[in-house]
Amino acid sequence: MPPPGTGVGKTLGVLAITAEDELLATIRQALDDDNDPVDLVHSDDPTLLADDGLVSGIALVVLHCHADTTRATRELSLVSGLAGAAPVIMLDTGDAGLDHAAAIESGAWDLLSPASEAELRLRLRQALEVGRVRAEMLDAAQRLNQTQRRLDVLLSQGQDARATLVNHRVADPSPAFARMIGVDDIDAARGIDMLDRVAPHDRTRFSEALEQVATENSDTALVFDITTHLNHRKSLRALLKAGVAEKADEQRTNLVLQSVDSEQRAADVARGPAMDGRMALHNVLAQTVSRTKEWVLGLVFVAIDEISSLQDQLGPAESDLLLQEVGLYLLQALRGEDRVFRFGAGEYVLLVERNSAAEIDDFAQHLHNSLADEVFGDDRRSASLSTSLAHCILSGGAAQNDSRLQLLMDTVYEIREDGGNAIRRCQTETAASADSSDDDAWAARLREALTQDRFSLAYQGITSLAGDSQPYFDVLLRYVDDGGSLVRPGEFLPAAEQARLMPDIDRWVVQRCIDVIWQQRARDAHIALFAKLSPATIEDAEGFMAWLNAAVQTREITKRNLIFSFREDDVRTQTRLARELADALEAAGFRVALTHYGSTPKAVQVLDRMPASFIKLAPDFARQMMSRDEDERLTHIIASAREREIPLIAEQIEDANSMARLWQAGVNYVQGHFIQEPDTEALAQADSQTL
Repeated sequence: MPPPGTGVGKTLGVLAITAEDELLATIRQALDDDNDPVDLVHSDDPTLLADDGLVSGIALVVLHCHADTTRATRELSLVSGLAGAAPVIMLDTGDAGLDHAAAIESGAWDLLSPASEAELRLRLRQALEVGRVRAEMLDAAQRLNQTQRRLDVLLSQGQDARATLVNHRVADPSPAFARMIGVDDIDAARGIDMLDRVAPHDRTRFSEALEQVATENSDTALVFDITTHLNHRKSLRALLKAGVAEKADEQRTNLVLQSVDSEQRAADVARGPAMDGRMALHNVLAQTVSRTKEWVLGLVFVAIDEISSLQDQLGPAESDLLLQEVGLYLLQALRGEDRVFRFGAGEYVLLVERNSAAEIDDFAQHLHNSLADEVFGDDRRSASLSTSLAHCILSGGAAQNDSRLQLLMDTVYEIREDGGNAIRRCQTETAASADSSDDDAWAARLREALTQDRFSLAYQGITSLAGDSQPYFDVLLRYVDDGGSLVRPGEFLPAAEQARLMPDIDRWVVQRCIDVIWQQRARDAHIALFAKLSPATIEDAEGFMAWLNAAVQTREITKRNLIFSFREDDVRTQTRLARELADALEAAGFRVALTHYGSTPKAVQVLDRMPASFIKLAPDFARQMMSRDEDERLTHIIASAREREIPLIAEQIEDANSMARLWQAGVNYVQGHFIQEPDTEALAQADSQTL
């Protein structure tokens, strides 16, 4: 039977996971109800769920686990992760492998014996109703979030000073909003507590307005005074509307500000034509720098081929409607804080954020292919469109963004002249190659940061697929600029390497890791941190070990909870020094991890020469598991890791199905933005304390 559909108003089914026909018949009989029929889907093996897509559209999962306790825990954890909002009921036929308390702790909704048919029927029906309600709520929330995101993208191109408040703090501000509250740009506006900007005599009224919007889900407006950072005061009108909360303890409010002194002028502008996409794009690019979170920024220029022929064929009105549909299609391709702008007739520019340059390449290629496959229009008038597409990475400051846009335009027009229907990546000069003085400026800032503690750490959780309760975090370095924004390492590490500052930066990171582990242990939280080591530190192995031994004497920690990461490429190019440092670390009680592993055919040879407690697969290499394109080298690496009993870690996990496939392939741990975003606040209390 195919899996049932999902969504409100569609059939939701029950998934029974058991290899016993008699037990399946018992479940079927317990759920039998002429007034409320149930689609029962059957699977013999929980590890096959991701392959078959059986979890889709399921409101309840009934699981008959393996008798072995360890395997039962793993199977229950896997099914709970894949089931999403659907409750999981575990059946105990005398060989469940877990007791009631352990089953609940591992993710079960309940543990039942099929011996009592009446109790089984009652609890299955109760859980089914819970699952249906959860599915409906999730479906509604997803549709609301999608609508809100599309609205945010559209409104971001207008003139409104708008933002979202998350528990009073500013998120997703527009440039006009930043200027209205008296800061230079949107990066400086993010995270500001709006109540701190409201003049003291108006704070109570503003707070009450926020509470009214949240509790009554109604729109409201008020006039209040705001105080800027220069202590200037001005009157503003606030329009408040309830936003869509993504967490239970979160209050989101959509806020638009208008200057009271210029309300009449704003009204006059509103009656005229709105700012077109090209002007809005230039304004955004003037404020955009590649230093947000963990993302890489990319610019994608999309141009529909043969616009004049399309207009001749359909007429101006019909062709414009078709191009509007293309714009809506592009909006569907957005995620997170991506934006799309209409640049000209049949021309669109997308500003996108992804984890890496490779993901931006993949996004652009997929977009080009999907546009070619799509049929736009309706039954009366429709057309398949080809596109010319160019894309590039935004790096360095905002000053070069307009020139990058011009490069994309020139490239797309060249593609069109050559016949169109092609995609090209444009190489742009990085800040380092464009101006060597930038490296000097970064080197000076980094030296100052080392003495003034201007670095910060972000932490990304590493999740066990085998029931390991030890909390693991990957440590990610950030530089804190003058405005308090966090700058990603890709911006400054090349300059740090050029200035030979990496040994000092590595020691700063390791010292902070020691502090955090020590402080968390004082709270009875025994965390483990992965800290990366640069090639420069590997070269200075003897000096680093002398410093490290002194550091842990000052602050004693459980040494095995500090794990030092070596890149496979660095080990291969510095084999002797890397081996000596790894041996010294293990002899001192620390653990070692090999990262970006599997990127070359000689990966297993590297493993033979290095002690390793963990192997972190190269992201591109790990994707072969998820796509089932396993080659002989991948199979050999997995077998080698199992033979040596070294746990495998996979990065950049984007969905639950990937988790299931990786678990089947033998991967022990996963990390990625799907599981947890890098978070500077995760261990903030410990991270902020000084020696």
